[in-house]
Amino acid sequence: MEVWAKQLQDGSRAVVLFNRGASETEVSANWEDLGYPSRLPATVRDLWNKKDLGKFTGQFSAKVPSHGVVMARVNAVIRVMNYC
Repeated sequence: MEVWAKQLQDGSRAVVLFNRGASETEVSANWEDLGYPSRLPATVRDLWNKKDLGKFTGQFSAKVPSHGVVMARVNAVIRVMNYC
């Protein structure tokens, strides 16, 4: 299992989950490995299936088929507080 990531121009991350094994397995991407704080919520979108996977905090996991790949976009949800 491998996790590759790249920061995109807008600050989100492109994340690729690889499974080189002989059977389906769950692969996780941890926020700290992506350069995000673990407490930060982020939305995740499966890019190949064009499907929003939801909002996650700290990490997200996906079942990856044998010798398969899941490619996702992770976008941190940053709240701006107005203290006027």
